[in-house]
Amino acid sequence: MTDLALAGHGGAFPMSAEARALILEYLERARTAMGASPAGDETVRDVEAAIGDQLRRILDDGGQIDRDVTTRVLEQFGPVSSDEEAAPAARAPFLCRIVEGKQISGLCLGLATRADVRVDWLRSIAVILGLFSGGLLVVAYLVALLFAPRMRTTGEYRRAIEADRRREQR
Repeated sequence: MTDLALAGHGGAFPMSAEARALILEYLERARTAMGASPAGDETVRDVEAAIGDQLRRILDDGGQIDRDVTTRVLEQFGPVSSDEEAAPAARAPFLCRIVEGKQISGLCLGLATRADVRVDWLRSIAVILGLFSGGLLVVAYLVALLFAPRMRTTGEYRRAIEADRRREQR
């Protein structure tokens, strides 16, 4: 028996040498897969902590950590890949309509998310400009509704924007 300390856990886990080798190989493959991804180290630490959570449950239930148990635990996690591999190659639309949290069409919410400003300020400015533009902004708003794609949440849109920024930095 040998011990292995995992991120997020105070003590070391007693396990067979084969189980220890499997976990270390898995974590090394995860680090390699994440490469230079900005969140790579954090992701690997999260995976390591989650593996530790599973192993802690096994030990708390009176089990032992051997090759077979470790293999089953690691199969539950599957291979680790970077966001760039999992993310679609398509770029985030410059303008979109966000369904969750919308008041009329979600267009102001999409613009506020893109510009990283408060949506209530943007909505107020849009109403004021709509009144003072003689309806021209209202026409532009209606045209934008025809072409702006929908996204479910602001989080989904922010992730797409962030993926674009990471691609541009490479």
